[in-house]
Amino acid sequence: MSMQADLGQANINDVFRLPKEEALKVFYDRIITIPIGARTSLKKELVSTIGEDRTKGVFIRYGWHCGESDAKKVKSFQWKTERELIENGPKFHMLHGYIDEVKITDMQFDEKNQIKHIDVTWINSFEADEFLKDGVPSNKPICHTLCGYASGYLSTVLQKSIIVKEIECRAMGYEECKAICMPIENWGKELENESSYYQSTSMIQELDEVTAKLKIERDYLKLANEVQRKLTQELLSKQGVQRIVDLLFDTTGIPTFIENEYNKIIAKSKNVSINFDLAKIKSRKTEFVSISPEIGILRTPILFETEVKGYCSFLYLESCKPTDFEYMIIDKASLTVSVILLNENIKINTEQNVKRSFLNDILEGRLEQKEIYKIAYYLNFPPDESYWVLTLERTTNQSEINHEIEVNEKLIRHINLFLKERNINAIVSQNLDKMIILIEYSTFKLLCTERQIFINQLLQHCLRRFVKYAFYIGASSVVENISQLTILYNESLAALKAKNSKKHIYFFEDLEIESVLFQIQDEILIDRFVKQQLSRLLEVDKDFDLTKTLYAYIENGINLNNTSKALSMSISGLRYRMSKISEILNIDLNDTKRIFSIYMALKILKAQGKIDL
Repeated sequence: MSMQADLGQANINDVFRLPKEEALKVFYDRIITIPIGARTSLKKELVSTIGEDRTKGVFIRYGWHCGESDAKKVKSFQWKTERELIENGPKFHMLHGYIDEVKITDMQFDEKNQIKHIDVTWINSFEADEFLKDGVPSNKPICHTLCGYASGYLSTVLQKSIIVKEIECRAMGYEECKAICMPIENWGKELENESSYYQSTSMIQELDEVTAKLKIERDYLKLANEVQRKLTQELLSKQGVQRIVDLLFDTTGIPTFIENEYNKIIAKSKNVSINFDLAKIKSRKTEFVSISPEIGILRTPILFETEVKGYCSFLYLESCKPTDFEYMIIDKASLTVSVILLNENIKINTEQNVKRSFLNDILEGRLEQKEIYKIAYYLNFPPDESYWVLTLERTTNQSEINHEIEVNEKLIRHINLFLKERNINAIVSQNLDKMIILIEYSTFKLLCTERQIFINQLLQHCLRRFVKYAFYIGASSVVENISQLTILYNESLAALKAKNSKKHIYFFEDLEIESVLFQIQDEILIDRFVKQQLSRLLEVDKDFDLTKTLYAYIENGINLNNTSKALSMSISGLRYRMSKISEILNIDLNDTKRIFSIYMALKILKAQGKIDL
């Protein structure tokens, strides 16, 4: 009886001991040969017709069917273990002429004696040889038939899905081709989309799916164009960003909001409640951000040239996700909002420049009172209202000295935002290295807060954005006519001349007699005055004991008894000190003119924080 006639009684290993031609006759009733050149030409035609990705799938499935067929044949013979079936797979590879030799370099089983993985090396793969004939190496493995064959064979003999992935290929420049064979569940993310190549998909079915997708996209485009038309109408109607938000909400039913560059919400629809920090979500492209398992936002930046000036966002609740349509219209909305905000920015900048020019003209004395009144009415600053001036000074960062103008302009915009949020009618301008803030006092009083608290909030607002700098503010008194702004400005400057590192806010009203000297524009003159009056005493009195005694003596009406009580010092001790002071300063302590000058010098040092009296 021939071996072919009684396959069930033959051992598989005996078959492979036969010559190649006889072994083939044992396995196959009939076999055909395909020239490698013809197969290579077919592959190239398929690539040009259906694409490289689909062609890969065709040859992987072709290899799978070949391997599956051989596995069914081999299982009809006698075999002892699954390992024996596995080890005969490479022999079929060589029998068909796919490769010259197969080496199983590693084979691992788990605790249940199930295959864990198999590492193989393919020597002289026919697919790699054919590819290299074109002279251009591949950037990825190309032995698709071999992978498909090994997968089909192993999956059939082991009765579980095995996926084979080539990790090194001679067509890529490696010495030999190497592959890993593993159960599909063991691959995880490494498998990526490899398993999809083993699924046969009808091109008719795919075309139907593509047609359906195109129809959906056509409907999306139609809706998006309609939204674009409405957005354009709103842009031309100059209704502002709130109308854009309302339109988006009416169109999609999704809660919508717009924020500015400082992450403050400037417009929002119904059902918008933000209880998370928007400032932590940084992005320069349209993307969906998951805030929690239930909440997410689709966010797109609003750009002026290359700078992000805000964001337009959809808010998703109950684990909902955005559709392609929503991605399309939020981008269109962002562009429309960008144009609206740009127009508003131009308008605001123009108004601010006019106001700044008006304020500077008053301070420079270029306007007569009649002109001041006329322009003030035009700019909505009632001439006979009460006004208040704050002058802000900041430290200079030497590393950014070339960008001072840019920093100042950003600071002015930041201060204007602070005032606008509080509905305060004000002008913010710049004079040399200082920011001048003119405030209509009646709009400030509506806040129902103290001046100290308000100015401190302004300082904190500036520090949050400009962390590299220190800020000092001098506050004027309040006058009842806009024509007296020069007086207010000089008062705020006088208050600033008392600045020191211990304090950041100074009120003109807190100054006493020294306020007169502080209104002298030349600070060198003030320093010279103090030096003339007190330099001799300060050189000797390092601990300021004598200086404090002199200040107490003048404060107590040049009266020894009152001064000794105030200092808790004996009369004799006080006489000794006053005698020493008189000697150092070379003055008569009864000379009221000289004592008054010394008193002013002491008050200046006290206001400047240079001495604690």
